[in-house]
Amino acid sequence: MPEDVPPGLTPFVFSDPLGKRWPRLRTFLLITGVLVFFATVLFVETLFIAPRMTAPFSLRQLKGQLKSLQKQNPAVQSSTPNSLLWQKFEATKQATKKLAKQTMAVSSSATPTRPRRKAPDNEVRLAFYTNGDPYSYSSLEQHASQITHVCPEWMSMVNGVGDLQIDTDARVSKLAQNKGIALMPLLTNLVGDTWQPEAVENVAHGPAERQEKFIANVLVVLRDAKAAGVVVDWEQLDPTYKKDFTELLEKFADALHRDGRQLWLSVSPGQEIDYIDFEELSAHIDRFVALLFDETSDIDSPGPLASRMWFEGWLHVLLEDSDPKQWIIALGSYGYDWVIGGKKAELISFPEAMSRASNAEIDSAEVSAPGYNAYFYYEDNDKEHAVWFLDVVTFLNELREVRKQKAGGFALYRLGTEDTAIWDALAVAPDFRLDLPTRSLLEVLRGTDTITDVGDGEIVTVDESRADGMRTLAVDKDNYLTANYTKFPEFPTLYHQGAGDAHEVALTFDDGPDPEWTPKILDVLKAAKIKAAFFLVGVNAERYPNLVRRIVDEGHEIGNHTYYHPNLALCWPEHIRLELNATQLLIQTLTGRATTLFRPPYAADTQPARLAELTPLQIAQDQNYLVVLENIDPQDWARPGADVILQRVKQQRHDGNIILLHDAGGDRSQTLEALPRIIEYLQARNDTIVPLRMPPLPGGQTMSHYISSTGFRIMHALQEFLWAFMVVATALVVIRTLIVIYLAYRFRRSAPVDFAEPASIVIAAYNEGKVIAATLQSLLKTDYQGELEVIVIDDGSGDDTTAEVEKIAATDARVRLIRQDNRGKARALQRGIATAKHKLIVFIDADTHCQRHTLRHLLAPFGNPDIGGVSGHAKVGNLRSFIARCQSLEYTVGFNLDRRAYTRWNCITVLPGAISAIRKTAIDRAGGLSLDTLAEDTDLTLNLHKQRLRIVYVPAAVAWTEAPETVRALSRQRFRWAYGTLQCLWKHRDMVCNWRYRALGWFSLPSIWFFQIILVAITPAVDLFLILSLPFGAWRDLLPFVIVFLATDVILATLACVLERENVLQAWRIIPMRLIYRPMLSYCIWKAIVRSVKGAWVSWGKLERTASVPVRA
Repeated sequence: MPEDVPPGLTPFVFSDPLGKRWPRLRTFLLITGVLVFFATVLFVETLFIAPRMTAPFSLRQLKGQLKSLQKQNPAVQSSTPNSLLWQKFEATKQATKKLAKQTMAVSSSATPTRPRRKAPDNEVRLAFYTNGDPYSYSSLEQHASQITHVCPEWMSMVNGVGDLQIDTDARVSKLAQNKGIALMPLLTNLVGDTWQPEAVENVAHGPAERQEKFIANVLVVLRDAKAAGVVVDWEQLDPTYKKDFTELLEKFADALHRDGRQLWLSVSPGQEIDYIDFEELSAHIDRFVALLFDETSDIDSPGPLASRMWFEGWLHVLLEDSDPKQWIIALGSYGYDWVIGGKKAELISFPEAMSRASNAEIDSAEVSAPGYNAYFYYEDNDKEHAVWFLDVVTFLNELREVRKQKAGGFALYRLGTEDTAIWDALAVAPDFRLDLPTRSLLEVLRGTDTITDVGDGEIVTVDESRADGMRTLAVDKDNYLTANYTKFPEFPTLYHQGAGDAHEVALTFDDGPDPEWTPKILDVLKAAKIKAAFFLVGVNAERYPNLVRRIVDEGHEIGNHTYYHPNLALCWPEHIRLELNATQLLIQTLTGRATTLFRPPYAADTQPARLAELTPLQIAQDQNYLVVLENIDPQDWARPGADVILQRVKQQRHDGNIILLHDAGGDRSQTLEALPRIIEYLQARNDTIVPLRMPPLPGGQTMSHYISSTGFRIMHALQEFLWAFMVVATALVVIRTLIVIYLAYRFRRSAPVDFAEPASIVIAAYNEGKVIAATLQSLLKTDYQGELEVIVIDDGSGDDTTAEVEKIAATDARVRLIRQDNRGKARALQRGIATAKHKLIVFIDADTHCQRHTLRHLLAPFGNPDIGGVSGHAKVGNLRSFIARCQSLEYTVGFNLDRRAYTRWNCITVLPGAISAIRKTAIDRAGGLSLDTLAEDTDLTLNLHKQRLRIVYVPAAVAWTEAPETVRALSRQRFRWAYGTLQCLWKHRDMVCNWRYRALGWFSLPSIWFFQIILVAITPAVDLFLILSLPFGAWRDLLPFVIVFLATDVILATLACVLERENVLQAWRIIPMRLIYRPMLSYCIWKAIVRSVKGAWVSWGKLERTASVPVRA
C-alpha cells in the first residue's frame, strides 16, 4: 500500500495526536547523551593517563648507584710473577707434566696396542646447544651453515636402573635435517645442578638386562630424532669402576654401530679422566671430545677459564699418544661472574660480560700474555665482582693450535653465549694477517638487540640503549693474537635487584581472584600466618570485588597483572598503558590503595628474548612500577600434581627468592594441596616468608579518582547486567528449545474428514498485476468439493490488476472483483469480509500459490465446532537468491515449527495472511478486523484467543509465497512486521502472564517479547561486547554462550527439516543466516521502537513483485 496517510485514519496504537511525545523525549535523550558523552570522555581520560605513583629511590637510582660505585673501584689487572694468576699457571704446568708421565706409562704397558677407530679427515665443527635458551636457538639458526654437528643437551641418566630424563627440542631436529647437520645429542648424568655418579655406576656395575634397557632407551631417542649418534659426558665417576665403565661403553658403542650411529665421549681435563681407559676405548669410540675450558670452575676462586699454558699443556698431553683425528677440541666462549667471597659464580654470555663492563664504566680490559684471557673487576651494592670471559681472540689463538696439532676438529661451547665475531673469524688466516677487512669484522663490537642481565634478583628495571664498542687487535712477539678493549658496547639490559637475604622468600599468586580457589588459598595463608602477594587480573577483580578487599584486609599485597591478561609482547603501546591504568584505577577504587607492583603475563613478557618484548617492561617502568619477575616457577598452571609442584620448588629454590603460583585460571586443587607443604618446606630450611610492599593511596580523593571509581562502578554494573543477561538468555533459549522440540514431536496430524462447507476466499490486491492471475488459477484448480467464491478487492491499483482479474472472472463465475479507492490493506480485507456470503473466510495474499489439496486440508478442521481459526503452511516459492533461501529456512524453523508446537497448547499467535481460514462468526465475536495496527492478522488472532476459540495449524495446507530477494526489500518488510508486532504486543499487553490465557499468556507472548523484541534489540550491545573482548581474551568466557545459541539454532533447524521432510543439510545455513539477520533485525526493531515512540504512522508499503514463484501442481 502507498506511504500516504489514509483519509479518515482512526487513532492507531502508539499514535500521538498532539505530537508532543517525541520532542520531549528527544530533548531528554539529547541532554542525557551529552552528559554521558562527557562523562565517558573523562573516564577514558583517566584510563589513558597513568595514575601518579612514586617509585622507590633505590629503583630510580639503581643504574646511577652502580656507576658511581664502579667509578670508585676501577678494574685491576696484574701480570707480576707473584700474582695469583702466575701461581695458577705454574700449578697447571706441573699438573700437566705429571699427567703426561702417567699417560705415557699407561701407553708403554699396554701391549700389544689395540687398533683405533679411524676418523674421517674432514674437519668437524661441533656446536653445543642449550635447551630453553632462545639465544642458543637463534645462534644455531644464523650459523647453521658454518657447523657440521650440533650437540643439544637432551638426555640425562636419573637413576641406576637405566631410566632417562629426556628433554628434546623438535625445532633442533628439524633444523638439523634441513641444513644437513649431524645431530649428536648429549647424554649426561647431571640432574638439575648436581652430578649423579651413582646413576652411571649402578648401570655399569649392574646386570646385563639393566645395561640393555639403558642402551635401548637411548636408541629410541636417537631414532626418533634421526640423530647421527650421541655424545656421552659422565662426570665425578669413581675410578674403582673403570673396567665396568669401559665394558659398558664398548657394549654401548657396538649397539650404536650396529644401528648406523656413532658414540663420542667427552673428556674433562683433570682427575675426571681417571675412569677412562683410552687405550681400550679408542677401538670403540668414534671421537673423543676434549672439554678444554673451565680451567677455573664456577665453584673455584676467580681465575682464567682457559689460559694459554693450561690449554696447550692439556692439548699436547691428550693428543700426544693418540690419533689426533680422533679428537675434537671443545673451545669455550662464555664468562663467569664471581662475587668475591661467594660460593658460586654465575655463568654469563659474552654480551653480558660486555654489558656489565659498560655499565660499570670499566676503562679497558686486555687479552694478552701470559694467559690470553680477559678479565675485569667491578663493585655492585658493596659486593666486589670478578669477571673472566673468553672471546674471539682467545678462540683464534686456541683454534690455531688445534689445527696445528691436526686434531679432527673443534667444538664451540656454547651457542648463545659466544662472541659472535667467532663466526666471522673462522676464515682468518692461521698467521693472523690483520688486514683492513679482518679488523673491521673483529675490532668493532656491535651493540646488538641481544638482551643482557645485570645484577641479582627478580625485581627488574630496563635500559633499552645500544651502542657499539671497540677493541684493538695486535700480534705480539710470540705470534699470539692480543686485544685491548677500549670501549665496551652497550646492549639492552635488564637490571636485577631484590635478591636480598638468601633465606628470605616471597609467595606470589597470579591471575586471581577466583571465587573457588582464592578463598581457600587465603584460608591456608591465614592459618599459617603468612603474607603473600596477589597479582590480580582486572577483569577478575572487577567481577569479585569482595575477594579483592579480603586480600587487602588480611594483610596481603596486591599487584597489577593487567586487565584482560593479554600477551603484552603482541600489544601496541597504548593497549599496554590502558591495561595497566585500568587495573591500577580499579585496584584504587576497590581498596583505597595504589600498587607499584607489576608482573606481566606469559613467559615472553617475564623472560624477554627479543627487543620488542622489553616494551611492556619499559612502559611499566616509565609509570614507576616495580616489575616483579620470578625465578621459582613450578608451573602449577599445568597441573603436574602436588608432589611435582613441591619438588620443582625444592629444585629451584636456590635460583631465586620469589615463588610463582596461581590462584585462578582453572582447576587449582593441586596448587591448594601443595601450598601447605611448600610453606612447611620453606620453614624447615629456616626461610622467612616475607611480603612485598604496596603503598597506600595518598589521602583525599582527587577528582580523577572519583571519576574513575564511578566509571568502574558503572562498568561493573553494566558488565554484571550483560553477564546476567547472557546467562538468563542462554537458559531461556535452551528451555524454549526443549519445549518446542517436545511439543513438535507430540504434534498429531488431524485425521482426514469429509468436509465440504461453502467458503469465501478474500484477496486484497494492490498493483499485483504480475502475480494475481497465477494465484487465482491455482485456487480455481482446487479439489475442494465445497462451494467457493473468490473475492478480489482491488485497493486502487495503478497497474493491470483489474484487467487480469476481469479476464478470469469472465470465464469463471466463482471470481468476483470489487474495486475501491486506495484505503489500505486492512480496509480492503474488511470490505471483503463484509461482502462474503459464506460462513468460512479464507485469507490469501495476492502472490500466494495454492496446491490442489491446499484448501481441502485447510478447511477440514472446521468439522470441529470448537475451532475458530486454522493456519496453513506458508513456504517460500522463489528460491533464486541466497536471501530467499534463508527466508525459506526461516519459514520452516521460525514460523511453521513454532505453529506445529504451539497447536498442542493452543497458543498460536498469528494466523498468517498468506494462507489461513477463520469462521466469519469468530471474526464478528472478535470485533472484526481492526485498523489500529499494522499487523491486522496478529491482532485478529489475539482477539480470537480472547474469545476462548481454538486455533490450529495444518502442515498439509501448503501454499507458496513470494519472499523479498534483496536485503533492502527484506529490511523494509521486516520493519513493517516488527512495528506491527510491537503494536499488537502493546495493545494486548494485558494478556501477558495472565492465567486466563494459559500457554498464550505464559509462553508464546512472553517468548515474542523476549526473543523477538528484547533479545534482538540488545544484540548489538552483546555483539559489541564480544568484538571489544577479542583483543583482551575475554571472548573465551563469551564463546560458550555463542556456541549454545548457535547450537540451539542448528538443532531446531535440523528438527524442522526432518519434520517437513526437507534436506537436512540446509539446516547449516542457519549459521551464516544469523550473520545477516542479526544486525538487520536489530535495525528493524530499533527503527520500530523509535517510530512507536515518535507516534508516527507507518503504512503497509508494497513489495515489488517479481512473479518468480513457479507454478506447482
